Amino acid sequence: MTASGHAVVPLTLAQIDEFAGNAIEVEGTDGRYLVMSTRARNSLTESQRSAVAEHLTILDVEVPTIELAGGSIRCMIAGIHLPRPEARA
Repeated sequence: MTASGHAVVPLTLAQIDEFAGNAIEVEGTDGRYLVMSTRARNSLTESQRSAVAEHLTILDVEVPTIELAGGSIRCMIAGIHLPRPEARA
């Protein structure tokens, strides 16, 4: 399924409870990543992980202490929405 040019992977309520909806897409010099907690990644089915992998590399990080307090990876990463330096001139 797609929306506004992006792939959409439907999640169950149980997966949302495991923080699967609290992922964030980031881009580095070597590609695009979907960053999520290991707990969130483990809640996804193999077909959901494969659907994401068609577009992005999943990067999962263990953050159990943050999740105990109700936080997630998305809460820990700040988005910077500035033009690239070469585009500012």
